[in-house]
Amino acid sequence: MDLDFTSFDPTQALEAILSCDARQIVTRTKSLPPYLALEAMAQTCGMHLRHLHDFRIQAYLVSVSDLLYAPDLGAKPLTIRADITAETTAGASYAVTVNDAPACRILIGRHAASDSQDTIFQSRFACLSTIS
Repeated sequence: MDLDFTSFDPTQALEAILSCDARQIVTRTKSLPPYLALEAMAQTCGMHLRHLHDFRIQAYLVSVSDLLYAPDLGAKPLTIRADITAETTAGASYAVTVNDAPACRILIGRHAASDSQDTIFQSRFACLSTIS
């Protein structure tokens, strides 16, 4: 399979946030190339951590581990569930499932953004939460 990264647009990774609470976030995607499906999993975790901290932090991907091989990942719409398993002042770890099957573990790093909220991600979170 040839991968065409020229059309890589990470803003198209998530279609909707279906639910979010202190321990878990559930998101949905449209059909995506496999590399954008991985981006959607990372964004799901990052959005959750930002939401937990009232969008006053920067979140970034540190690692993906235990990623199960799925050659057709993203070929059909995905439901991604990320459960927070641990959190420190440096970041948080997540157990990620895709369409109710274990997918990977993701570690998200964090640091303070500033004294104000990150309104770009807050607006994006609100927008994705209103799509059903």
